[in-house]
Amino acid sequence: MIDDSRYEDIIMSIAGVAAYKISGVASLSAVPGRKSRRRAPKSVQVSVRNESAHIDMYLNAFSGVSIPDLAYDVQLAVKTEVERVTKYRVKAVNINVMGIVVNE
Repeated sequence: MIDDSRYEDIIMSIAGVAAYKISGVASLSAVPGRKSRRRAPKSVQVSVRNESAHIDMYLNAFSGVSIPDLAYDVQLAVKTEVERVTKYRVKAVNINVMGIVVNE
């Protein structure tokens, strides 16, 4: 088993940018319950093994957006962009909607 963890930060950045391009994404959210004095909690977590990536994303959505449609659109955008830019195949993109932002 090959561990390519040195590329995880790069994939996190690519995934974050791809998610923000989707209409309905208000912001990325911190991972709940993961507070550390050394590092800020990350809204995107990546695990890379054997040239495949598993991505967990935590985000906030605008009110009035269909959450299942938003999650699908983000999954597709993240998978497409990561596979286009890197050599890794995306095996999973797990979307966790942490909150709803009300437009005023």
